Amino acid sequence: MKKRIGYIDMAKGLAIILVIIGHISFTPGAGKTILYLFHIPLFFFLSGFTFSIDKYTNFTSFFWNKFKGIVVPFFLMNVFVFLVQLFILYPDQVLSFNLIQFAKQLILSDRLHIYFQLWFLNVLFLSEIVCYFVLKYARNKNLQIGVAITLLFLVFVGQKAYESNWYLIWNWDLVPVATIFILLGVLTRKHLTEVEKYLTLKFLPIATVISIAVGLLNYKLSGFRVDLYYQQIGNHLLFYISAIAGIWATITLFKVIPEAEWFKSIGKKTLIYYGVHSPIVLVLAEKLVAQLAAKYTGIFVNGYVSAALTTVLAVLGCEIIVQIFRGTNFPFGLKMIGEKNEQK
Repeated sequence: MKKRIGYIDMAKGLAIILVIIGHISFTPGAGKTILYLFHIPLFFFLSGFTFSIDKYTNFTSFFWNKFKGIVVPFFLMNVFVFLVQLFILYPDQVLSFNLIQFAKQLILSDRLHIYFQLWFLNVLFLSEIVCYFVLKYARNKNLQIGVAITLLFLVFVGQKAYESNWYLIWNWDLVPVATIFILLGVLTRKHLTEVEKYLTLKFLPIATVISIAVGLLNYKLSGFRVDLYYQQIGNHLLFYISAIAGIWATITLFKVIPEAEWFKSIGKKTLIYYGVHSPIVLVLAEKLVAQLAAKYTGIFVNGYVSAALTTVLAVLGCEIIVQIFRGTNFPFGLKMIGEKNEQK
């Protein structure tokens, strides 16, 4: 097993925290606009940074490894979250439970069926399948250029499919854009020695300014914030520039600051955090913060204060769930869920 890179684990930790902040109702719109510029592309990029097909003898072994590491956790995590919501958070809905509807949520996983926040895993699985064939067979530059052009074109096609209300199973329309960022992660890891020259302190403000300035320009021109789930990209060129610069800034930040073990620890458990934060932890954390904000109005002067406290509570709540199930087969017999998929 290759040695984990500390600043990549910390970047994963930040990525999941940004996802949590983006799902908090108290977070002001301006804050969400900025973090949505790059936080999901960052997740796909980091998945690509740790992605490799070299250890697999054939596609079958690759497929089943990814299936066990991504698809099985998707189903089991959704079942776990659903049961917690049904019997603990909303027990009054037990008698109205619709098994057929729930089965559709799990199997179809399209935008017509609510299935919590785990759409990322479906898209990740399908994108990594695509990446396998790209890396396996697109060996020369002409083929690689052809793949790049094809993916960029398919991003437009995916947008048009969504805008035409073609809600594809497992969100296939998002696979091209996810594949682009995964392959960028693969490419960066391959040329890491050369890339690290640009991961220094002097480039941090440059990357940050580019990401925010270009992203806000995209927002101004399009009239809406970037949101991949809803195919809200705006100007494609501005989107890619802003997202890549945001990824660059994030990686640079954690490359230049001292390693923090707690941040690295969060980065190694992003799957569980991702699965439970919105449908379980935030439900409870936001209720508590709302009550505190109503009582202590002098402290909770704006949405950022409420969002900051909710974020802290959410991280603590996710960590409590992790610790409760530490050493057990969480959930439902799958030991160390998703761990193989996050190893370098």
